[in-house]
Amino acid sequence: MTTGRPWRWRVFWSYLPDWVLTIALWGAFYGVDKIDGYRRLFDVTDTSLAHPYARKERVPVWMLAVVCGLVPGIIILLVAAVRRSFWDAHNGILGFILSLGLVVTFTDIIKITVGRPRPDLFDRCQLPPGLTANPTHGLTSWTVCTRTDKLQEGFRSFPSGHSSFAWCGMWYLTLYSAAKLRTYNNKGYTFKSWLLLAPISCSSLIAVSRTMDYRHHPTDVIAGAIIGVLGAWWGYRQYYPALVTPKSFKPFRPRVPRDDALPLHNLGPATPGTGEPDGYGETVPLSHPSSPHIRDASV
Repeated sequence: MTTGRPWRWRVFWSYLPDWVLTIALWGAFYGVDKIDGYRRLFDVTDTSLAHPYARKERVPVWMLAVVCGLVPGIIILLVAAVRRSFWDAHNGILGFILSLGLVVTFTDIIKITVGRPRPDLFDRCQLPPGLTANPTHGLTSWTVCTRTDKLQEGFRSFPSGHSSFAWCGMWYLTLYSAAKLRTYNNKGYTFKSWLLLAPISCSSLIAVSRTMDYRHHPTDVIAGAIIGVLGAWWGYRQYYPALVTPKSFKPFRPRVPRDDALPLHNLGPATPGTGEPDGYGETVPLSHPSSPHIRDASV
């Protein structure tokens, strides 16, 4: 009979590559961010690029990280602590940082490849006073700019990084919260929808603030929101079932099966009359197969 501790270590080692890869993704993001990137030609008569450069952003990067990164992580840990489920905390945080890592890396790759000018490009560039038209049959290059210290970021408008990060963090929290609230249990309590409106409103306002600061065009924040939502859904579904499933509030069981001989230590909750686990990280004595008070396996 296998004891609990060796099994816990097998689970730990089986998920270690996931944590290492996620950390590597964040490292890739910082590496990609240093690349100069492509800079598109532009029209000096394009008024959409003539907005002022905002010295003070409404939502700076540090605030974005706290509100859409740190706060959702703390909420996930608190919910898991209330449920006394280490496994829920593990899956919730791992899926969360996976989502953010995928989103910020992908967003940065697109940014440096597209090279779209920001709405405040002319203020960053400081065009020569006499330059009022493009070359004949052509467009103007960034090389005419009299100021270049802010130009690298000036050509990273599409998609919006603030928008993709905010929507990823808040949408993941929405999915996690909706599952724990049993939103789709066919009982229709309206207070759940109002609670879930909070993270969605937060990400929406952050995305809109980027157009108010003239850092992004509207299409930039829309694209960023789509990337963030898809990234959050992708990371969440790696470790949790769909919201419409009966046990959406429970994380998937570990990929390493527990082979204890005692039925009490079966990893999944027993199906009445069969004693078979259902694939979620829960445990229940076979003497009470229908007990509603099921707790996660201790890992």
